[in-house]
Amino acid sequence: MKKRWFCLTLALLLCLGSVHAVGEEKFPAVNVYPGYADVKETAWYYDNIRLCNEVGLMNGTDKGFQPEKTLTVAECAAVAARIRASLTGEAIPGVTPLPGETLPWYQQYLGYMSSADATLTPMLAHPEEPCSRLQYLLLLNAALPSEQQLLNAINSITSLPDTDDDTILKFYNAGILTGVDEQGTFDGDKPLTRAECAAMVSRIVRPELRKSFVPAPSPGQSTGSPDTQIALWVNNQAVTAEALTGWALRIAYQLDSYYYSNFGARLSWTDELEQDILSEAQRYAATYAIVDEMAEQLGCTTQELPAALTPSPSQDTLREYIQGENILCAKHILVSDTDTVNAILDGLKSVPTLDQFNALLTVFGTDPGMTANPNGYLFGPGEMVSEFENGVKALEFNSYSTEAVQSTYGYHIIWRLDPLDHPDLISQYRNFVLDGLVEQAFAVASIQPIEEVIADIDLPAAYTAYLESLTARQ
Repeated sequence: MKKRWFCLTLALLLCLGSVHAVGEEKFPAVNVYPGYADVKETAWYYDNIRLCNEVGLMNGTDKGFQPEKTLTVAECAAVAARIRASLTGEAIPGVTPLPGETLPWYQQYLGYMSSADATLTPMLAHPEEPCSRLQYLLLLNAALPSEQQLLNAINSITSLPDTDDDTILKFYNAGILTGVDEQGTFDGDKPLTRAECAAMVSRIVRPELRKSFVPAPSPGQSTGSPDTQIALWVNNQAVTAEALTGWALRIAYQLDSYYYSNFGARLSWTDELEQDILSEAQRYAATYAIVDEMAEQLGCTTQELPAALTPSPSQDTLREYIQGENILCAKHILVSDTDTVNAILDGLKSVPTLDQFNALLTVFGTDPGMTANPNGYLFGPGEMVSEFENGVKALEFNSYSTEAVQSTYGYHIIWRLDPLDHPDLISQYRNFVLDGLVEQAFAVASIQPIEEVIADIDLPAAYTAYLESLTARQ
């Protein structure tokens, strides 16, 4: 598979955020997505709803999923309670009715969330009323008190058109909220729809779905300050110094986190490093502008763009993509010793079926990624350890390795699957198409940096202030 820097850029633009293992550990897939007639694959909320269903946090109704239906306070409390229970490992306490009393279905959820945060009690006293965006955010905030790593900031927003409340900004800066317009307006009194709820929940569950966001200037807002001076023109679209600094801060934060987690060291600023980060930030900003321009031309959001470009790829097209990019798909049972390997192989020899493999995987498998990827890993060259990749290539579709493959992780017993059957293949193909189109557009784009404005950006000072603002909000 050809590697492009655009792949990383588009992942940041369309999915966003540094990936934290806590999401998959705390919220493993437990259901198979049934599909809903009222949730089209081209809808902006399709992936959000599918994920929420797979991890058991939101289900459909007897009329489908009803993405535009308004949720009640009780329904939102139930979702928040399930999130909190998943994070803490607690069971949601039941409620015993008095003799002759029939309690509503939601009573246990109200009690659980009220015990988590007593300030929610007045709101929870009206469970049948429509839940507003602000009320739901307060419920989510109560569901996450001991898991603040799930709210690591990827944005640096200090105010919004209608609020500067720290709790609300925390969710914006974590990439869970982007507001109801380009300016990031929160609109806290607006009733919450099921699709909006699913979007917030899915971004908590899988940090890679989070959204990088720089609020656009409000109509009529002055652009004379240094932060709002134009630093870059991309096809006649202006990128402000503030926006460019925002991209640079994200890159610096990811580098800093990588250095610290792998080497125990922090960023050491040099002129060369600062220029490299600002140069890469210009690439990100330009790519964002190009993607935004493409979405505007098609009349869709950036999240809807991949599906809008390739709404219904044929089986032949997908097979050509699989072959051209050497896409592989497989499950494996990872164990640490040869005795367990022999026991598994004996079980498969007697019943050589995928159902038997899955049963043995449930009992013996030690890779948590298999729980998060129940349909198997879908990957290209170089994305897995070489021993595992070569082991998959050596098999025919729907066959297993009769001898374990050893790597630094342990012993792998592999079952190769056809990538065409993987439910994520279409989404992966769509992003591949978008990646190529953006690369082409980037090659011919008119990109004009305003060097004197960029030279005035003091990135080390901005990063220090950024880290101080994160500390102040914790």
